[in-house]
Amino acid sequence: MIKGGGPHGKFIILSFSDGEDAIFANTVTALASVADFSTVAASADAPLLFGSLQIDPQRRLVWQSGQMVTLTPMEFDILLLLARRPGQVFSARQIYEAVAADSFDASWTGISSMVYKLRRKLGASIIETVRGHGYRFTPE
Repeated sequence: MIKGGGPHGKFIILSFSDGEDAIFANTVTALASVADFSTVAASADAPLLFGSLQIDPQRRLVWQSGQMVTLTPMEFDILLLLARRPGQVFSARQIYEAVAADSFDASWTGISSMVYKLRRKLGASIIETVRGHGYRFTPE
């Protein structure tokens, strides 16, 4: 991969001798490094990039500032739901129905506790409380 730029714009040259997954990963990395994108994602399994936060849905991993962040399966599912729709408000019940309805050890009233734990791990500003309505993902 070759990156460059000048007074007339930026450019990226990628070699297509690698497999499809490698090409996609290199493209996402290149775009994030040379452009002013706050989010780069092209498919449901593609990594989500928000500044220093990276979410890999396929491997169910999260990094912040290059450091892996350990999340429980429920925390990861909540983060992924919110991150796939930045700015959209989800009620606690909507979050529960989307990520935990089949779980025997969770209830929709426990979602606020999960959001609290996510904020402690990722920073308080990453998930905003919309009073009387729910939560929304607010990347930097």
